[in-house]
Parts: sequence; C-alpha cells; structure tokens
Amino acid sequence: MSCGRCDECRARGDNFCVYCGEYLTALPRSGCERCDECARNGDTFCKYCGKKLIKEENPFLVIGFVVGMLTAVILSCFLVFEYFVALWGIPQVWPNLPDYGSTLILVVPMIIEFASFDGVLSQIYYILLILAVTICVGLLFYKAVGPIQKLSKGDNKTIRDTAFFEMPVLFAVLYIWELILVLVLQAMGVEINGLPDRETWKWMYELLEASVWEEVITRILLIGLPMVLIALFYDKEGKSSWKYLFGGFGFNRKAIVLIFFSAFIFGAGHLENWGWWKFFPTFVFGLIAGYLFCKYGIYATILLHFLTDYMSAESWFFGTSNATLTALSFFVLSVACIPYTYIYVKKLIVGTKDVFKGRDRET
Repeated sequence: MSCGRCDECRARGDNFCVYCGEYLTALPRSGCERCDECARNGDTFCKYCGKKLIKEENPFLVIGFVVGMLTAVILSCFLVFEYFVALWGIPQVWPNLPDYGSTLILVVPMIIEFASFDGVLSQIYYILLILAVTICVGLLFYKAVGPIQKLSKGDNKTIRDTAFFEMPVLFAVLYIWELILVLVLQAMGVEINGLPDRETWKWMYELLEASVWEEVITRILLIGLPMVLIALFYDKEGKSSWKYLFGGFGFNRKAIVLIFFSAFIFGAGHLENWGWWKFFPTFVFGLIAGYLFCKYGIYATILLHFLTDYMSAESWFFGTSNATLTALSFFVLSVACIPYTYIYVKKLIVGTKDVFKGRDRET
C-alpha cells in the first residue's frame, strides 16, 4: 500500500505517510492529540498516529450528490439557452412595444394594475428586464466559481450551499410534483387550462416581465422590505437595515413568517387567471422562492422564475409546436431528484422548529 512519497514523509520524521497512510513506524492508528492539526492542513491521514481523518461517505449520499450536480449542470445549460433566446428575441419584441405598452401590477392578493405606459418607456422597461436577468445569470455563475474550484479538489460540501446547486434541484422537485398533480386532476376530470395562443413575441416579453417583476412584488416587497422596516424601527439596526432588501440574510422567525405570507399571496394571485388548482403548486413555488431569497438573494428567485416561465424557449427558437427536448430532459431529471423532496421537506420542518425555538439562523 506504500506510495512513492513514503520516504519523503519518513525523512521528515513522520510516523505515517500523509498521502497513503502507510505505517512508517510500529505505532497504532488509534488517534492522537495532533489529529486535528493534520486535518486542518488537509491531510487524509494523521502523520503522527496514522488515523484516517476523512470519513467514508454514505454511498446513497454520494449518488444523491452526483444526481443533484448533474441536474444543476444540465439545467444551468438550459438556463443559458433560455437567456440566449431572450436576447435573440429582442429584435422581435422591441419594435412592437411602443404600441403594445406595459402595465405594472401588485398582488394583494387580487391583481391590481397600478401603472401603465407605452412608447419609449415600454422599450426602456424591457431593456431593464433584460439587464436584470443578465445580472442574475452573471451572479449565479460568479458565485459558483469558488465552490466549483473546491469541488475539483475533493470538497463537495461547499457547492451544495450555492444557488447554482440548490435552485435547479428545487426546480426539478417542483416540476415533477406539479406534473403529477396535473395528471391526477386531469384523470379526475378537472379542466387544466394552459397558456392561450398568442404571438410569440408577446409571450417572450410577458414571461420575461413575470420572471422579474413578480419576484420584485412578492419577494422584495413582501419579504425584503418588511425585514428592512423591522430591522430599522424595531431592531434599531440603522443603515445596515437595508441589507435585507434584496435577500441573502438567512432565516429567523420573522423571515419564516414572511416566506409563508408571500407564498400565500403569490399562490392566491394565480387563482383569477388559472383557477383553483393552480394555488397549491404556486404556493409551493412561493415557499421555494422565499427560501432561495432569504438564503441567496433575489437573483436566485428571478432565475428560478425565469427557468420556469421560459420553458417554451425551444419551441420559440426552432419554430416547433412543442418543446420536446426540454420537457423530456426536465422530466428525467425531475424523476431522479424525487428523493430530494424528503430532504427539503425535512429541512423545512426541522429548520422552522429550530427557528421558533429561538435558534435563529442568520446564514
């Protein structure tokens, strides 16, 4: 079992090789007071007593991580494709906007139109939407660079706590259960309405707007802004209160309550146009978006919404009636991610209990 570097360790006076764990002296591998020192240095084995410092991972957890990572990579590629289609659609959308106009809404939980504009203002608004998604895509990959570098060195824990990993996995979990719900309701004779037939450029514009604006009014206005006001006037945090506005602040009792409240408002806001059946999947979507908002920030929720709403990008780009490749890929990945349902439901229950017992989680 010895390796080519055992002599190097022996020459330094080590009792065991830090590279392969081979005995260099006749001491037992029972652990010693200097094991932690070697662990901090990144050694696999303690060079003083030879104890193995890295525990073997559960093979099911390893498989789960591989499935999650594969899902993250593939869905990130789809996200990039959808973003490309949004850019590709600019020449189609841009000239039609001055006459079509734009309307800003609020959800309270009824949908209220509070501002309308057309002409150049609509075009400026559209470019701001494109810019917002561009920044979000950039942040997703920028924040994943460091964890991916650590992954290449054998650290697969850091990448798990990134929006790059969690957002696609949660999307896959939501996708499969919403699909199951739709199939069950259809089997029961419930009429499930899809998107009406409209010109492609209109859907490209309106679904882009929904991805950004709906997250602004349900996550920033219903979670971020209340957290700012609470921190400013109740907790007396002063100027630092504004750090809560765009999310990424962690979890505490107030945040948990606001996540459920915003999810309810988000779900209720879809009843008017979709019917009663849409409340449950959109409520769950709101919980997932609230979780991502509090843990990572608004960029993660906008991308979750964009990935969901732009699933027709394949049919728009290739001029087909159905996005077959997209639907099949999403289905396969979602089935593989079903076990993550248990993981996140448990995380929701345990995390909520911990928070309400007084163990607030700021990260």
